[in-house]
Amino acid sequence: MNSTNKYRILIWIIVITIVINLSAIGSYYYHRITKSNSAEVTQENPTTLPGEQRTRFFRDQLKLNAEQLNQFREINRTFNWTARSIERNLARLREDLINELGTPNPDSIRLDRLAVEVGNNHYKLKQVTTTFYLDMKKICTTEQQTKLHEIFQSMLNKDNQVNLPRSGYHGGRWGNR
Repeated sequence: MNSTNKYRILIWIIVITIVINLSAIGSYYYHRITKSNSAEVTQENPTTLPGEQRTRFFRDQLKLNAEQLNQFREINRTFNWTARSIERNLARLREDLINELGTPNPDSIRLDRLAVEVGNNHYKLKQVTTTFYLDMKKICTTEQQTKLHEIFQSMLNKDNQVNLPRSGYHGGRWGNR
């Protein structure tokens, strides 16, 4: 093989190697950006589980009949509406708290008031969660009540906060914000 052919082969090997490396780097950054964007979307409202997934989860786990399923949907709708309202208020309060802390001279009286409001909203959210559980318990048979209790126990994390079952996402909380 003459030196010109060797030189051409080496050039093509270098070009192919560069293309492969650029493809690998591009793929890495594409997946990294895609993953971070999906994490941002998930974190924007981590407590929201699409109603149909939650309905399907409880239907399958508790083996709800058609009548129970209709009752569950109403209970769940009420819970979601109330809990989301409280969670939006909590988010606003947290933001106000952080903003006040970021001022040159934070007002300790305002900070105390905001902390009390945050605590009151946590209390309301616990009440809403309790009502959801008790309303669910009312529509369940004895066996389903046992399973419902097991579901709630299994959703408690190390901080005694309830985690809703999620498809592909396990970082959110339910009824504890």
